[in-house]
Amino acid sequence: MKFRNFGRVALALAATLALTFGAESCNYNYTEAYIFITGSQYNQVGAYRESNNDGQLRPEGVISSGGNDPVRAVLLNGGRYLYVLNEGKPTTDASGNITWSGANISLFSVGGRGNLSYQYSYYSQGEGSFRIATSIDGSYLYVLDEYQPGPTPNVTPGSPTQSAAYPCWDSTDHVYRPEGDITVFKVDPSTGRLFLLQNLQQQNAQGTPLTYFPLGCGPIDFKLDSNYLYTGESYDPATNQHQVVYAYAASATNGQLTQVPGGSQPIGTTSMSYLGVSANGLWLYVLDNGSNEIYTFSPGANGLLSAATGGAVANNATTAGMDAMTTDSQTKYLYVANTQSPGLNQSTSALSIFNVTPGTGQLTPSTPPTYGVGSTPVCVFEDPSHQYMYTADAGSSTVTGAAYDPLTGNLRNLTKGSTWNVVGTPTWCLYSSNTY
Repeated sequence: MKFRNFGRVALALAATLALTFGAESCNYNYTEAYIFITGSQYNQVGAYRESNNDGQLRPEGVISSGGNDPVRAVLLNGGRYLYVLNEGKPTTDASGNITWSGANISLFSVGGRGNLSYQYSYYSQGEGSFRIATSIDGSYLYVLDEYQPGPTPNVTPGSPTQSAAYPCWDSTDHVYRPEGDITVFKVDPSTGRLFLLQNLQQQNAQGTPLTYFPLGCGPIDFKLDSNYLYTGESYDPATNQHQVVYAYAASATNGQLTQVPGGSQPIGTTSMSYLGVSANGLWLYVLDNGSNEIYTFSPGANGLLSAATGGAVANNATTAGMDAMTTDSQTKYLYVANTQSPGLNQSTSALSIFNVTPGTGQLTPSTPPTYGVGSTPVCVFEDPSHQYMYTADAGSSTVTGAAYDPLTGNLRNLTKGSTWNVVGTPTWCLYSSNTY
C-alpha cells in the first residue's frame, strides 16, 4: 500500500517536472540579432542585443563612428563587416563655399556579442555623402554624394553664376553648385576593404576615366532593386525635368553603372523624401512629403518604372513628414515612419500601416491605420524572427519596439516595455542576425 502511494507521488512529481521544464523550454530565451544604431549627437555607433522571447534590447557597447555626423550604415559578408557613412560637418564661408570635416566611410569588423572594432577609413569622391548601399551579392558598395568633387578636396564650391560646371541652384546660400554623383567601390570579401572603381564610360578633360558616376541636381535617395539602381533627384539639367527617378543598370560583373535608355522618368511628386523597395522586390515606393502621398511602381525587365494600380495613395491624414519605410518579409504590409502630425493634440510621430494587395501592389489603409512610436523616427525594420518591429527615434533618442502580428500586420506594445534610450539623436538602424 505504501509502495503504491509512493508510486502515485512519484508519477505526480514527474508530471509536474515535465510541465515545468516543458514551459521553460517553450520560453527559452536567446539572442535573436544584434541591432546597430548610428547617432549624430556624439558621432557614435551603438550595439544592442535583441532577446528572442520578449523583444527586449540590451546595450552591448558604444563606439566612435570614426568621423562627423554618421548618417547611414550597411552590413556585409554575413554581418562580419559594418560600414558607417559619416557625412561630415559642413562649414560655409561668405562666398558660399562648403568645407566638409570628418567625412569618410568607416569600416568596422563585427565580433562576438556585436562588438565593433575599427579597421580603416575610406573616402567617397564627392562631398555631402549621405546614402550608402551594396550590391545584392555584396561585391560592390555604392555611395550617393550630394555634390561632385570640386577642384579642392573636401570643399564644395559655390558660384554666383550658373554654368555647365555649376548648374544647380542652392536656395539656402544663393549660389550655384555642382551636380551629384555616385561613388562605387569594389569590396574584398575576405577583409572588407574597399577599392575605388573607375567610370569606364566617361572621361574628364584630360582624357582619363572619371572616378565617379555623374547624376543631376539635388539627389535625394537611391535604392537597388534586382540589377537596377534607382536614384531620386530634384532636377535634371539635361532634360529640364524636376522630381525624376533615374534607372541605372548595375553590372554584377564589373560594377559599372549604365543609365537605362529613357531611364530619366518624372514621377509626379512635389517633394520626394525617400525611396524604398518591397521585400519581394516587386515594388518600388516613392514617398512624397509635398503631397503626403505614397507612389508605387513596378520595375520592368528593362529597368523602367510603371505605376501600380490605383496610382498614388494618400498617407494617413493624421500624420506627415514621411522619413522611412519598410514592408514585412512577406510584402503583405507596408509601414511608413512619420515625423509629425499636421493637426493639434495628435501624436507627433507614428507608423502608418497599409495592406499590400498581391499581384497589383495597391495600398489600402490597415485597421488600425497607425501605431504611435517615439519622436521623429528615422528608420523602421522587422526583426529576423518576424516577431517584432523597431524604429529608431531621433527626437527622443530612443528605440521603440512593437510585437508584430503576421496575420493582420497589427502592432502592439511589448509586455516588458517598448522603449529604450540609445545613442544621442539616432540617424539610422539595422540588424545582423549573425549572433556568433
